[in-house]
Amino acid sequence: MWIKIGIAVGAGIASALLFIVTVQGTAIAMALAYLAPLPLMIVCIGWGFDAGLIALGVSCAVVAGAIEPFSGLLFALTVALPAWALAAFANITALPTFNRKTEPAAPPMRASLGAIVTLAATFGALVSVGALISMIVVYGGYEKGVEAFGAMLQPTIQEALGGAANLPRDFSVDEIVRLVVKYSPAAIASSTTLMLLINLYAAARSAQLSQKLNRPWPDVPTSLSLPLALGVIAVVAVGVWLAAPEPASQFAVIFVGAFGIVYVLQGLATLHALSRRLPARPALLIAMYLACLVAPRWVLPVVAVVGLIESAASLRARAAARPLHPQTQTPKRK
Repeated sequence: MWIKIGIAVGAGIASALLFIVTVQGTAIAMALAYLAPLPLMIVCIGWGFDAGLIALGVSCAVVAGAIEPFSGLLFALTVALPAWALAAFANITALPTFNRKTEPAAPPMRASLGAIVTLAATFGALVSVGALISMIVVYGGYEKGVEAFGAMLQPTIQEALGGAANLPRDFSVDEIVRLVVKYSPAAIASSTTLMLLINLYAAARSAQLSQKLNRPWPDVPTSLSLPLALGVIAVVAVGVWLAAPEPASQFAVIFVGAFGIVYVLQGLATLHALSRRLPARPALLIAMYLACLVAPRWVLPVVAVVGLIESAASLRARAAARPLHPQTQTPKRK
């Protein structure tokens, strides 16, 4: 037991240190901070949710002591609690059935991959909603918050752009700042969702390699299946984002960002699964990922639409039901 507690304490300290480096503001420090959930998730998956809870408490205490109590609370709400809850949800084993007498040999029920991804997107959306509400409350209104946030970002953005001379035609620094502020809620939601999922994948792989993973590894291209209701919410959110005035549109774009990123993942999983029967599969997948990197503005929405269509039409199931080599009968020549 003491070894388990020691591992949990060490993981909590490691997670806190990865978050504390954000005060340096460098690119390397921000990249390391992106991995702050990883030690918490590894402990939670490999040694149980109780060990993860100890690591969570230690990490929050270290951050609060090293920086300030408010930073510890911020770390807990945006990183530590979502990371622990997601890892615990992915690792939990429910009762095999409500009536053990009738089905004693039923396999244990575990959270599906789609449910895990949906929970990560929900956490990403909640973090961004909390940030937007905090801005409105602190500055006494949405417009005042946008002005204050924009004034805070303007020197950094102007320095990064190298002055107005490097801007596109008909664009000013103020317009760039306004666009950054406008799309910040969606960026926070999608980046938080992606951060949680990347770290959960890495933690689960680490637990699998150390033989601490208590569930079989899923086949991601066929197992990632999001509920249809989530797609309906995403479509409604897109409509509200395009039609409603601010700040309602800003709350809607949060869900567009969070749910959009998971539908991109389902779209990629669908394309992976559908391409398994194609002879040129490696080249096609490489071309697809290159297109995502070169033109994400156009390609990623298309991939997300593929993910939405998969939820409604079950493309992978239809493809799997077809025979691999259909037998065609042709008349024999005499």
